[in-house]
Amino acid sequence: MACADALWHCFIYPSAARDDETSLMRDVVQLRPKETGIYTTKPGFRRIHQLVSHAGICRHLDCWRVLASQKNGFDNLEDFARSKPTLEDLEALAKEIIRTYVATGQFRRMRRKQDMEHDSQFENALLLNKYFLLYEELSYAMNSGNIGRVEASIVSWIPILKAVGKHKYATQMTNFLYNVHFVYPSGLRHAIRYHILVNPTGRPMKWRAVDWCVELNNLFTKYDLLLGFAGEEQREGLEPFS
Repeated sequence: MACADALWHCFIYPSAARDDETSLMRDVVQLRPKETGIYTTKPGFRRIHQLVSHAGICRHLDCWRVLASQKNGFDNLEDFARSKPTLEDLEALAKEIIRTYVATGQFRRMRRKQDMEHDSQFENALLLNKYFLLYEELSYAMNSGNIGRVEASIVSWIPILKAVGKHKYATQMTNFLYNVHFVYPSGLRHAIRYHILVNPTGRPMKWRAVDWCVELNNLFTKYDLLLGFAGEEQREGLEPFS
């Protein structure tokens, strides 16, 4: 949730970030035209999560379309798919997309250029693609229960969270990684790492952060306390939730 909120603070919340024709807000206009006001105020986790997923897919496919046209001369992705590219071809194109359309180590060098040499729209798009990929990687790692990949993904999010003012999240993430890998004994380290994600349903790709279950238990506790202090008429109103 903190990472989704960080993306909102980066690409939607600042009014200047919505003026660009290639901004994320323009994607909102296309995908959710009736909810633009909500996205500029308090969209919540679910809306941002869906926006990152849907807008990310569209942007990724557009990168594939452009590169397939430049490298292989295909007019659209349908023609490219009908050509039945091999796995090696797809991997080569994917690496080329990362080098061309995602902010990498060369991004700082691009930002050091003179103002007249800047392509601000392209640079913002590179940064947006990078942050979307980081979010998608973290989300996939959590859903699949890949603890090591979650920890590796957290490292990239710590400076982003600090940059948007979420210092408590960044500090706690830093302390967690430091303590688990350098302070705690092996037994405690193993117990903590294997309990940061849970899968209540037992189905694939249904892993969730353990705090979701903690919050659910808190809800049940509050309900039981409320039921205990409620009168007879009030209990009848609470029965559907029992």
